[in-house]
Amino acid sequence: ERVYLIRRGAVRLSRVYESGEEITVALLRENSLSGVLSLLTGHRSDRFYHAIAFTRVEMITAPANSVLRAIEEDASVGLLLLQGLSSRILQTETMIETLTHRDMSSCLVSFLMVLCRDFGVAGEKGITIDLRLS
Repeated sequence: ERVYLIRRGAVRLSRVYESGEEITVALLRENSLSGVLSLLTGHRSDRFYHAIAFTRVEMITAPANSVLRAIEEDASVGLLLLQGLSSRILQTETMIETLTHRDMSSCLVSFLMVLCRDFGVAGEKGITIDLRLS
């Protein structure tokens, strides 16, 4: 029922399944969107997520109906929303490619490369990924 925009920081979105297993479904960074499914479908989503901040986070949130009105009034808002969704789709496709048809070491290398690209900070000694991951 709300749309969330991460203005600063990094957030892990996960879902807990009936088996009790918790699975990370997205790693969000600056200018990432969340909560747009109900906005697009017009129905309250039955998907509930846990959001855990990896870093200090600054977030903007708005009711889905307010965002929808803003899109109707200004097409550039809709374009920003599409850009955010495109980024999430690309991230999901990259993770699927990373995790399929490879041995574990190749998956790890690919995942670290994605983290370097999306969350890495270049320094004198290389790229630092300042996230606590397990």
